[in-house]
Amino acid sequence: MTGIAGNADNKIVEHRPMFHEWATVLPGMICLSRKARNQTFRNYVAAETASPVISCAACLPREDEKQWFFAGIARSKSIRPVDDGIGPSTDEFFTVAIGGMATLLNNSSDVVYPGDVLEWTFYSEKVNSGTSGNVNKRMKTGPRRFGIKVADALSERVIGRALSFAKPGE
Repeated sequence: MTGIAGNADNKIVEHRPMFHEWATVLPGMICLSRKARNQTFRNYVAAETASPVISCAACLPREDEKQWFFAGIARSKSIRPVDDGIGPSTDEFFTVAIGGMATLLNNSSDVVYPGDVLEWTFYSEKVNSGTSGNVNKRMKTGPRRFGIKVADALSERVIGRALSFAKPGE
């Protein structure tokens, strides 16, 4: 079972997704990399360079946002097959746009207007609030992904500026 469910103490519990669910990447997904002083990947992120990134926020608490930085927006897909118990048979690569225009899904609970500055987040109010609508059902079909929201004035997680209008789920 994936998604978020309540337990007897009314605490939110997130179940660990299967490998093929969290490792699959589709175009338009936000990708992050871990900040680490002992790893040099961040210093070499440039064109034609491989870097370890994730696109799934499942089981990551909001308090850990400070340990990650924006790596880009996925441009190509990497569909992982269901694991047979032996482990992945091949490494799968996908491309990430680190600059320029990209199309994203407005998975926040707010309307995004042209000119709004956007930031990434581990938490999406729309997915976790249990509010109504087809958006909520569609977004709960897999593990929790990184979301967007209108940025605060001094945010360190800014990823860009909206160029068009988008209601939640557009």
